[in-house]
Amino acid sequence: MEHEYEVLTYLKENEIATQRKISKRTGLSLGAVNILLKKMVRKGLVKVEKLSARSMRYILTPRSMQEKSSLTYQYIRKSYKQILKINHILDDIIRQWEPDKNGFPVVLYGPADEIRKILTRHLSYNDVSYELYNETSSFEHLAAGK
Repeated sequence: MEHEYEVLTYLKENEIATQRKISKRTGLSLGAVNILLKKMVRKGLVKVEKLSARSMRYILTPRSMQEKSSLTYQYIRKSYKQILKINHILDDIIRQWEPDKNGFPVVLYGPADEIRKILTRHLSYNDVSYELYNETSSFEHLAAGK
């Protein structure tokens, strides 16, 4: 499902492409790209026009746009379910640990990415104080008990 989406996205931007270029751009093996393209042709998502011995034009059909929309919707639903699951787990941790009552700070270590945003929003919503650190941060004051 995810791989079909990646290939469809690439083909939308690059109608004239080799399977090798698709493979490089999507991170899929050459064999996987070949199988996916054959599958998408059978499903009526892509039409193939041979331009030369080494390059093809992959033409997306109206059905491929419908399929891409469906894949996007499925991905969003799956992601939302994961976020809800993370929030429930965080609720359980906060409820059991009671971070502000035990005297230990909540420390978030790692890059400023989507996961950090989910965690900081959830902690803020629950009025839990936290400290942010990344690879260049110092933990010395935590080790000293300050």
